[in-house]
Amino acid sequence: MERPCLSRRHALLLPATAAGLGGLAACAPEDQGFGTAEPLRADDGAIPLSEVPENASTLVNFGGQQPFVLLVRGTGDDLTAYSGYCTHNGCALRQDEEELDCPCHGSRFDAATGEVLVGPATRQLPGVEIVVEDDEIRRVS
Repeated sequence: MERPCLSRRHALLLPATAAGLGGLAACAPEDQGFGTAEPLRADDGAIPLSEVPENASTLVNFGGQQPFVLLVRGTGDDLTAYSGYCTHNGCALRQDEEELDCPCHGSRFDAATGEVLVGPATRQLPGVEIVVEDDEIRRVS
């Protein structure tokens, strides 16, 4: 059974108990997964370029406070990166084929451009700075 995502306002009203913390976990991707696509993990802070498919979008976990980044790769080292969090309320997005879905309030984004397809979000996903060095992709902090 899928639990609804809590807004920050409602989450602050929950007591700091196991039940309250369990409610907050509903906003995180289940088992670090994003719908039909598991994010790649940058355990050492980098992802080999060869692990990111060409002409596709891939969610990557770079670690840190806001770890999830959407990498959009054309051919070669043609890469663009976007935040993996909804611009409406900051929930982690799930990848579903060529769209990103916000499990909290239903916003949807184009996985190739970061543009809003369905609200309540009104702003596209912000860009994230990355660098490709020695055939590895790193997030610039």
